Amino acid sequence: MAKWIRWWGLGAFVVVATILGCVWVLLIDGWVKGLIEEAGTEAVGAKVELDGADLSLFPAGLKLARLQVTDPKRPMTNAVEIANVTMGVDGLNLLRRKIIVEEMVLAGVRLGTPRALSGATRESSVQEKESEMFSIDLPSLEVPDVKNILEQEDLETIRLIETLKADLKLEKDTWKSRLEELPGKAKLAEYKKRVKNLKKVKKGGLKGILGGVGEVQALKQDIEQELESLNGAKKEFEDKVALLQTRLDQVKTAPKRDIQHLKAKYNLSPQGLANMSQTLLGGQIGSWVRQGAEWYERAKPFLEWAPALGGSEAGPEMQKPLRGKGVDVHFKEANPLPDFLIRKTKVSVNLDIGDLAGTIHNITSDQPTFGQPTTFVFFGEQLKGVKSVALKGALNHVIATDPKDQMTLQAKGYELKNFMLSQDAQWPVALTSGLGDMNIHAELKGEALSANGGAQLSALHLSAGKEGDINPLTTALSSAVTGISQLSLEANAKGTLQQQDVTLSSDLDRILQKAAGKMVNELAAKFGAQLQSAISAKIAEPMQQLKKNFSGLEGMGGDLTERVTQHNGILKSLLEQNLPIKGLKNLPGGLKLPF
Repeated sequence: MAKWIRWWGLGAFVVVATILGCVWVLLIDGWVKGLIEEAGTEAVGAKVELDGADLSLFPAGLKLARLQVTDPKRPMTNAVEIANVTMGVDGLNLLRRKIIVEEMVLAGVRLGTPRALSGATRESSVQEKESEMFSIDLPSLEVPDVKNILEQEDLETIRLIETLKADLKLEKDTWKSRLEELPGKAKLAEYKKRVKNLKKVKKGGLKGILGGVGEVQALKQDIEQELESLNGAKKEFEDKVALLQTRLDQVKTAPKRDIQHLKAKYNLSPQGLANMSQTLLGGQIGSWVRQGAEWYERAKPFLEWAPALGGSEAGPEMQKPLRGKGVDVHFKEANPLPDFLIRKTKVSVNLDIGDLAGTIHNITSDQPTFGQPTTFVFFGEQLKGVKSVALKGALNHVIATDPKDQMTLQAKGYELKNFMLSQDAQWPVALTSGLGDMNIHAELKGEALSANGGAQLSALHLSAGKEGDINPLTTALSSAVTGISQLSLEANAKGTLQQQDVTLSSDLDRILQKAAGKMVNELAAKFGAQLQSAISAKIAEPMQQLKKNFSGLEGMGGDLTERVTQHNGILKSLLEQNLPIKGLKNLPGGLKLPF
């Protein structure tokens, strides 16, 4: 029997196995723990810590105890803390160097837990924005001093008057020179004299008649040429005057525009209350949108397919076998699997309001290979402060160049308590209590983010204003706000993950406008009347001078019209008289001209 057993070999095997077992027992768990902490810290940008890790081979699996993920913006707070993580690994796929987890369980998940030590690893380049408390720009109930306003303001009316007056002077000078160049009284006198001389042709016999024909034709041609010049100048002048008249009409309506501008500038309009929902709630909702975008950015590297693993939009890139080049060759698979996949994850989230249960399917950074998106569903009922919550969505990066992610959140019976809407010293507003039903949907297609949501708020108790307030406007607004018991709210966000534009609207805008409208409109009418009177007095003299200049220019038009009329009269006189001109067929004595 001793011949069949080589005791020295058996001893060596036992020694090696013992050493490997000791290494596994003593070192492997610590190595796994360190690897997870290092990779997690690098991905999150803040400390990721584990109390312990337990890696087993039979069956293959991993257990993690108390996983803490620090919030990079608040290093003394854990963004997520998980009491226990348990997963079973597919042993056969491990031999293929693929980590395939059939099911993972996250138990005791908590959000926002305090830390004993700071989890900061480096200074954050982005500072967290606190919820913005807006200063509310309420309409003033004091009519501003009109005299001081007009001394400081650059009125459009005055600007238009000054520029038009300068242009009128330029046009007058231009047309004064043009009129001196155009045919005038001297030329008309010359034409009259030539017509008078032509009347003597009849007394000169046939020779005189034939000589006068050429003179008549020349005179007719001269008059028509000058008429053409005068008519062209008249048309050009009328076009200039029409343009200047349009500008004069603009000057006449400019005082109304100045009044509207000044009324809006000095806030005597209930339109200042037209978007109070945006003012009171926009900052907080915008902050929530930014926080959601930031957490998505942190998770994004785990959702995107790494090109280094090989692949394309349709799946992994296949390569021709490279003989003798080792194992780094991708061969075609009937059911391709990514290098890392968690098929199903069960999550139990412990919140202050109660527990949420959820399931996540297909967690992988190589969705193009697997061909399916990551989907998630969370729900909770009869929670503290909310009747029910449902969250579902899909992170679809199957086509790496065209990612499409979406999420829907529904909450019913959400209790609103002690929510400060505005800390404005003039008019503070707070939501003491209420209930809300909310429905929010968000989509991210490539870089384009769009989100919309609606909320029905009921059983509201609002407080507004300050004790001892005697301002009639804020008193009226406070009375309107405290009388609100329900509201409908709509919100939209568009942009990118880095920059979003949030718009908000609700019944609150209409209610406040109605409460303040009559009061503000009466004051606005009084202010408008004072402005109109003061502006009219200020522009009276400049307008008078402008009209005088305009009348002088129109007088030049009359001169042009008169010259055209006189030239037409001379031409008509020439054609109507019995003169020897082309077209005259009979001469005295019954003779006929040969043309």
